[in-house]
Amino acid sequence: MNWIVAAVSTSGVIGWFLGRRRTNAETKGVEIDNEEKEVVVELNNMERLTNRLSEVIIALDNQMAENIKLKQELHALKVAFENERMLYQELLKKYENKIV
Repeated sequence: MNWIVAAVSTSGVIGWFLGRRRTNAETKGVEIDNEEKEVVVELNNMERLTNRLSEVIIALDNQMAENIKLKQELHALKVAFENERMLYQELLKKYENKIV
């Protein structure tokens, strides 16, 4: 009878110990799977943000190019306006000289 009790107790302790190790290993496996999923999600987020950043940089480059073009057009208009103003001043002087 003692042998039976000792055998059952021993197998119970060994079963509990091995079961505990197995449970810990399964828990660790689940934790690793969850961490892998988190890494994949973060990589996807980083890729999405990188793509969006690239789009914003392209849009900014386009806006800067348009800004440069508009500045050049504005400068050309200022030069043309100044030429027209000088021409107007010359015509006005000629007209005033004819009247006087």
